[in-house]
Amino acid sequence: MQGWSLTLGALAIGVLAFVPTVPAAAAVGVCIGLLAGLSGALCHALVQATADPAYLGRVTSVCSLFSLGVAPLSFPLTGAAIGLWGPQPVFVASAAICAAGGVIGLCAPALRRAELPR
Repeated sequence: MQGWSLTLGALAIGVLAFVPTVPAAAAVGVCIGLLAGLSGALCHALVQATADPAYLGRVTSVCSLFSLGVAPLSFPLTGAAIGLWGPQPVFVASAAICAAGGVIGLCAPALRRAELPR
């Protein structure tokens, strides 16, 4: 589920740059939020469920650093890239990077079979 939600969310990111109206862009944005939110929640839950309890705090802090701390550092680069090439190629490139993570996860048997404890 995590790999599929990440891949579909990435597809929606790529579509966002080509949507011609604000209401349609808002609808695509809702889809991105739902799919990315589900993907992120599942990813963090799986990491925490599989981490050695002795390292859980460290693992969680590294995950948080990359998901919440490093992402804002990419904003100026994204803005500069949009200034150079426009939004469509930048959104498509970003979508391709995100989709690659989902596809890699779907291709890895251990990740495809990963489940949360009940």
